[in-house]
Amino acid sequence: MPTEEQEFTDFMTEASIKAMELRQKYNKLSDNNKRKFLQYIEPMVRAGGTQGFMNQMNILFNTGKK
Repeated sequence: MPTEEQEFTDFMTEASIKAMELRQKYNKLSDNNKRKFLQYIEPMVRAGGTQGFMNQMNILFNTGKK
């Protein structure tokens, strides 16, 4: 069984890889779709700061878009 520190390290490695993959996909979007994405997330960031944004991402990725 992995230690708590190893569990965290493994999670951060996976999160970093997924973030890089999403960044690559974002870079391939058309300018119009990039704007649409930014318009989608801007209210979440403004409303709740970083924590609000993370909460919305958890909702989006864990239970479907609300």
